[in-house]
Amino acid sequence: MLVNLPMLVNLPLVVVGPVVDWLGRRADQKAQLKATDELSESPDDMLSDIGISRDDIETTRWRSSRRVVG
Repeated sequence: MLVNLPMLVNLPLVVVGPVVDWLGRRADQKAQLKATDELSESPDDMLSDIGISRDDIETTRWRSSRRVVG
């Protein structure tokens, strides 16, 4: 029996589960974008010290933006 509560409380688990999953994936995407943005702003000598190049950063960004999450 449903009680007269705000709509979000009455959402069935069928809807809530995918929304929670989407929010988690979105948080992961935002964290990855932030990390790649920070790396992109790093000086070339620091990038070479850690063993990556600007091309590596862009290739990773390109691949992750086209990855299908199902």
